[in-house]
Amino acid sequence: MESDPLKFRLPTDLWESVPFLARLWLTVPTRIRLSAYRLIWWLADKIHPRTRTTRVHRILPGIYLKYGFIRSSEPHAMILLRRHTKLHSSITLDYVIHTEHETGSTSTPFTRTFLLMTAAQGQSLMAVEDQLTPEQITTIGLDLRDYLVEMHKIPNPYKYGLCSSDGGELDAPRFTGGNYDIQPCEDIRSFHAWLYRCMRRHWPTMQPRVQPIFDKYDEQCTIFSHGDLSSDNIMVHNGRLSGLIDWETSGWMPPYWDYLCTRWENSEVCKTVVRLAIPEHSDRERYEMSVAAGISRGHSPKMFPSFEGSNIL
Repeated sequence: MESDPLKFRLPTDLWESVPFLARLWLTVPTRIRLSAYRLIWWLADKIHPRTRTTRVHRILPGIYLKYGFIRSSEPHAMILLRRHTKLHSSITLDYVIHTEHETGSTSTPFTRTFLLMTAAQGQSLMAVEDQLTPEQITTIGLDLRDYLVEMHKIPNPYKYGLCSSDGGELDAPRFTGGNYDIQPCEDIRSFHAWLYRCMRRHWPTMQPRVQPIFDKYDEQCTIFSHGDLSSDNIMVHNGRLSGLIDWETSGWMPPYWDYLCTRWENSEVCKTVVRLAIPEHSDRERYEMSVAAGISRGHSPKMFPSFEGSNIL
């Protein structure tokens, strides 16, 4: 296996947030750091075998190494969070992209990444939800409301109004099924125009369902959104919200985005928390935009009942 490492460096004004030893480590040439990560990953796999979906190993107390296809939106989001807010999350320490291909192979090279980061405090909501009291659940929801209000204020430094946290394509599996990323758009109206094109064949059926939503948000500004609120990405410590993790889907999106993209299907606690956190939510908007997302993935409107006939509450 051959590899070609690419560099990623933290903006200078954020180095003061990185532990001193980490700053020393980042002065080491990229190829040496990459070799070290590959050795550490191999050893960690031998000591603690991963499941098919696990991409993270704890390699030191409070330090995690993540490996795989990791979009640069994740370290950029953590950087933006530390630059513009006091909100808690993991801290990016290093991000090494490398292109791999089999030795002697003529197949297309593939990109893999090592992301070194600090641990977020606490445990996931999924891990502790059965131990929480109703009062604690309410507190976590209100904590998350404050967290999102501050997070939404992170300014967009890029030329596109609707884009990922690194200014590029957006990972939006609810709309794409994970098969491709959404291209950056000038604004919310442009995003709705893209969605219209995806639904064009079914527009006579979908227009009365989604046009009022388009009209409501077309002229509004995008806000910084997490894009994947769920019981495994919401962190809890001592019955309080301690932060959010997994920022690959983050970016500047329509105001309805975080409520629309929440994954709560298997967690009533998560559903309660998010509804408390986003009090202005509309279940009808969420449902109709979810239908639009399903059609953008190639499904027929016939698969989806009307909002009144659905069972989403």
